[in-house]
Amino acid sequence: MEQRDILKINRQLLLLTRQMANDGDAAELMTGVPKSVIDKIATLDMEEIEELAETVGVSLYTLRFSDPTFTRLLQMPRDARSTYTEAALVSNTRGGATFP
Repeated sequence: MEQRDILKINRQLLLLTRQMANDGDAAELMTGVPKSVIDKIATLDMEEIEELAETVGVSLYTLRFSDPTFTRLLQMPRDARSTYTEAALVSNTRGGATFP
């Protein structure tokens, strides 16, 4: 992955997180970012977001599914994926069993 791709991914994640900061639990669920970090990102201005995106050097985005969960997701019908994804994420954030 090229550095410019990482910059774009980080910028978009930071902007999305900042935009969703006032949405409470939805922000955590949609971004995968802990509330304490969301609160910090919410205080950043555009210049700070750009600087962070440029200088961190690695992707801030991480895939939140285990291999079995992701494999199951790929096998599901298109119209069932969103529901499965939400259920898997909510279950994992509440300390429930990891979805197969």
